[in-house]
Amino acid sequence: MVFAAKRWRLFGALLLVGLIATGAMMMTLAEIHEHLGGVRMERWDTRVQDEVHEDTTRRTTQAMFALTRIGSPEVLTPAIPVIAALLWWRRLRHAAIVWLIATGGAGALVTALKLHFRRVRPDLPWAFVHEPSFSFPSGHSVLAVVVYGMVIYIGMRRMGRGWQRAALVVVAGALVVGIGVSRIYLGVHYPSDVAAGYFVGAVWLGTVVGADWYARRVSARG
Repeated sequence: MVFAAKRWRLFGALLLVGLIATGAMMMTLAEIHEHLGGVRMERWDTRVQDEVHEDTTRRTTQAMFALTRIGSPEVLTPAIPVIAALLWWRRLRHAAIVWLIATGGAGALVTALKLHFRRVRPDLPWAFVHEPSFSFPSGHSVLAVVVYGMVIYIGMRRMGRGWQRAALVVVAGALVVGIGVSRIYLGVHYPSDVAAGYFVGAVWLGTVVGADWYARRVSARG
């Protein structure tokens, strides 16, 4: 019990360091945001949008709607506490708490960043979806990285076979990429929104996973 308390204190201290890293991330995003209205960034956004939307078919559109649904708040909001409850029921209480910290922190970051930058959604005549919220960064992309990254982190610790681990990484990675691409394909996000979302998600995921891994390692040394 003493070791557990020490580990949680260490985890909290490391998470605080991670929040400082997140502050640095905010400064980086602010720098990126300054260039969003530039000609070079606009050209890149337009080129990628055109390339992603170039081969529009009925089946592709259905697949993109399915992917964006998988990464939507309507699916993840109830799924996140259910997964936490399942982990707790399986006596993986530490994993359940870290899972909630990671996903809850990601949601808070998305809300704060969108309200801070207030970028308007793309105005595209071919867009399949129109959403009223702000655009930068892509919340779907942030949560995809964090949610499926945590699935990999928790799952890898409990899968003994190499092919199972490889399959988990491939499937989760494909979902992360697919969800981001779906947001561009449906015309609801600029490519730069998705790229920023991946960046934010990776920084926060790395913060939580790194803090937990180091806390476990120090606790094991005891």
